Amino acid sequence: MTDYSLVLSVFLRHKMRTLFTVLSVVVAFAIFLVIATLNRGFNGLMNYALTQRLVVISENLQLPLSYAARLTAVPGVKAVAYETGIYGYFRDQKNGVYVHAAPFPAYLSVNPEQNLTAAEKQALLKDRQGAVAGAVLAKKMGWKVGDTIPISKGPPQKNGSTTWYFHLDGIFKSNLPEGMQQDFVAHYDYINEGRADPTQKDKLGNIIVFIDDPRDISRVSHAIDRMFATSQPSTMTLPEQLLAATVVKSFGDIEAILIEVAVAVFFSMLLVAGNTMANSVRQRVHEFALMRALGFSRRRIAGLVVRESALLIGTGTVLGLLLGWQICRLMSPAITANMPYFLVTWQSLGLGVLLAVVFTFLIGILPARRATTLAVADTLRRT
Repeated sequence: MTDYSLVLSVFLRHKMRTLFTVLSVVVAFAIFLVIATLNRGFNGLMNYALTQRLVVISENLQLPLSYAARLTAVPGVKAVAYETGIYGYFRDQKNGVYVHAAPFPAYLSVNPEQNLTAAEKQALLKDRQGAVAGAVLAKKMGWKVGDTIPISKGPPQKNGSTTWYFHLDGIFKSNLPEGMQQDFVAHYDYINEGRADPTQKDKLGNIIVFIDDPRDISRVSHAIDRMFATSQPSTMTLPEQLLAATVVKSFGDIEAILIEVAVAVFFSMLLVAGNTMANSVRQRVHEFALMRALGFSRRRIAGLVVRESALLIGTGTVLGLLLGWQICRLMSPAITANMPYFLVTWQSLGLGVLLAVVFTFLIGILPARRATTLAVADTLRRT
């Protein structure tokens, strides 16, 4: 009989106790992976924001189109784009689509991470109803270049229809996370001129400014706000990274909260698993004494106990990470709309494995010490 078969026989000896202990480990590591993925999602809002990009917004939520043209005269400004949007659905109400209305090619200038081929750019610029989509959105909707895409239940048009038609002239190529590849961008003029509501004409949701030098970000943002200080509405210009940080901070100290939850979950798991290992060794002291009498070394017995701990934690870790990954996959469609970086990473999985190794020794070291330091003769005499 090998050491591994000995460990497995102990693992299966008290099936219900083992099952509930493994389940506690599974739940702990599933929660850990979801928490790690959420934390990455919040941090990703800041990590992927460009230092050269400023966002101009207003407390009134809308800015006049005329503001954008004036920003090109601010020293240090390299490119200016703007956007508004309409919301509708593609064929089924479950397929909601937000259409960003922006000017081309300015939109591509302030978003250098979004790439199109030369042919796609040329087709887009020539087509008033042209639009481009992120690769993930296009795959999800089954779109391909050349398709005519109806977006239903949008704002009323001058002809009375609420269905807007777009020609897919290109699909963005990007190395950004999947959540950032779900944009659908159309010509601002097409949507602006097609609206039936005159109060929504020449309105913007925000203006995006791309500057030459990130070191000028404070000077340029202050210059923009001074330009419109006496205008109505006034503006608030923020670096994209600061805007992302503001969004994250509005939820509170997310990282601290998530860490506290993870610590509490793992502490509970350690109590359960540690108690299981302690009881297992205490109930088998006579077996360990007999092994010592038969010639088992202290190191070998300690190895058996640590292997038992490893099997307990390892099984729960693998199942827990798989469960956590599945939970994140199910949560992703609902979360990525507001948190584009909600994605399980190899770093999170690697950290989970590292924690499993640490916990294996934490719950195995004291029981192993007890098994190797017991008095063999006295223990066998009490048998």
